[in-house]
Amino acid sequence: MEKENDIKLIEVFAGELWQSTMIQNILEDNQIQVSLENELMGTIAPWRVVASGFNPVKVIVSSSDYEQAVKLIQEYNSSEPLEDEESEEI
Repeated sequence: MEKENDIKLIEVFAGELWQSTMIQNILEDNQIQVSLENELMGTIAPWRVVASGFNPVKVIVSSSDYEQAVKLIQEYNSSEPLEDEESEEI
């Protein structure tokens, strides 16, 4: 376990607001405290936050939760989308 003074904030994901919000919800559902950086400006003027305007909203977690957060994000990114039951009936 890290000492309290050694804990730092680490970026685990960067993307559009909707992507970052999805990641935030997944992490919070797994009891990981998370915050979004550039949530508002990344939507209004993303080129002011990041030079290219690409992936302006960052997901930030504590270094003590870093490994679990990265594992959950990788699991989410590699998962298959759920099939819609209505589309199967057509």
